[in-house]
Amino acid sequence: MMKLIKTIGQPFCIILYIVSIIMAFRKKLIPLISLFSMHLTEFFIIGKKTGKENGLSTKSSLLHCLAFGFTWWLPLRKEK
Repeated sequence: MMKLIKTIGQPFCIILYIVSIIMAFRKKLIPLISLFSMHLTEFFIIGKKTGKENGLSTKSSLLHCLAFGFTWWLPLRKEK
């Protein structure tokens, strides 16, 4: 199940960012701001801790969490 979340979820997150950026160019910033702020909040709540537990730097954890959200940290937590 976790492999499925990672395989499907991560490309879906990238697609969401692409669509949000396209919408931002059309003066609709809310989707991009919402997606970014949700992933940033998620980083501070659980992503930073998960990265540290798995030997990743804070910078790497932040980038992963911003790009992929829960599809990055959930499989890492379930592997343990």
